[in-house]
Amino acid sequence: MILTFSDSEEEILNKIKSVLVCENTVEFMDNVNIQKLRFPSLEIDQLQRCVIREDKTVGLTRHEYDLLLYLALSPNRVFTKEQIYQHIYEEAESEVNNRIYGLIKNLRKKIEENPEEPHYIETIRGVGYRFRA
Repeated sequence: MILTFSDSEEEILNKIKSVLVCENTVEFMDNVNIQKLRFPSLEIDQLQRCVIREDKTVGLTRHEYDLLLYLALSPNRVFTKEQIYQHIYEEAESEVNNRIYGLIKNLRKKIEENPEEPHYIETIRGVGYRFRA
């Protein structure tokens, strides 16, 4: 996080809040493997289950977070909608396409600069989705 003299008071407070939300509070523990996935303008903190986009905490639902983490842990790997659904919901369902499409759409709105031209979550037509690092 970088603070500049041109930042407004509100911008500075938002940056400080986002750092505090994801700050590692278990430094005293030995042998703790804290995993943070870092991508350009996006960070996923697995310990705190939070996502930071351009120094701001992104509010994700449980399923949105699980989906993002699932894709981001295997960048550039293509997952079918069925694979994603089974991982996220751990059950069989006939409405796989609609539920995954809705989840992807909501997640893109929250993490993509332009959800209409996504950088991170790419649609592989007729197959599924992949996370581009």
